[in-house]
Amino acid sequence: MNRFLTAMIGGLLALSGLSTAVRAEVLTIEGMSPAQSPEFTEIQSIAIDGFGGRDGRALAFELEDRLSAIRVFDQPYFDIIGGRSAVRSDAIISGNVMAGVEQYDTVAKRRRCVKRGEKDKCITYKNIKVDCLTRHIDFRAQVRATRYSDGRSIYTESFPHQSEQTICAGDDEDFASSESVIRTMLSETANAVRNDLAPRAYRIDVRILESRKGMTKVEGNFFKAGIKMTKSDAAEACRMWDEAAQNGQVHISLAFNRALCAEQRGDLGSALALYDEADSLSPGKMEVTQSMQRARGHLQARDEWELRQSDRRDR
Repeated sequence: MNRFLTAMIGGLLALSGLSTAVRAEVLTIEGMSPAQSPEFTEIQSIAIDGFGGRDGRALAFELEDRLSAIRVFDQPYFDIIGGRSAVRSDAIISGNVMAGVEQYDTVAKRRRCVKRGEKDKCITYKNIKVDCLTRHIDFRAQVRATRYSDGRSIYTESFPHQSEQTICAGDDEDFASSESVIRTMLSETANAVRNDLAPRAYRIDVRILESRKGMTKVEGNFFKAGIKMTKSDAAEACRMWDEAAQNGQVHISLAFNRALCAEQRGDLGSALALYDEADSLSPGKMEVTQSMQRARGHLQARDEWELRQSDRRDR
């Protein structure tokens, strides 16, 4: 799965909050998005060592914390080995961090009081040019992983971050400390690497389709009853929609909602077949496309996990 799909999952998380806010009917879906670096499916142990630059050691510690904390089905995903350990790891992660801080004088327009009245109360404001100081922080981390068995590089990524803040005469604020800004950039870099190398669990509320356009009155009323049932008994709502399909009803909303039900109970094969049906009934519908991608990603992550466990048992 690429970074686009990770962003899409993040978008679904945001949309789920919006859906809840407007009290839409939803089904809760739990799953995993696969690691973005498939080479790491077979990597069980990692040594973190050889980070250069003034902040390299700090990034190494951040990475060790993030990767050590990853758990899938309550099992550690990686064995993190100390860089100087005599135990051979499957891969070694190294890199370099460069962070530069530059300050320079500048001029900017600010809204300032130019006339005061009684009790020193401002009565006229204008945008005027004032002297300012700008601070620019340029951060770049490079992270690479080398597989021990053949010495081949299996991961290389660059993580640039920039921060710029301008403080002008009369402003009621100070610069954030450059150390805290760089710490945030280090943390964001470690999180990005973690998401590249390992699967990520999610729990989201996905809005069901409620349109009954094209249904008969009897079909529509039964379908609507299923919608209402999602508030108190999602399993019963799913059973009702399955019953409607068994009685020969065909509709985009019915196919999509049944697909969500299958995905919710972990039957990804049935979910994908139903999403295909929904897509054939309404090609290119955004909700169907997003859910199909999510289910495919979950299936990939699950297959990779099973392969990983098989490899661990064979060692």
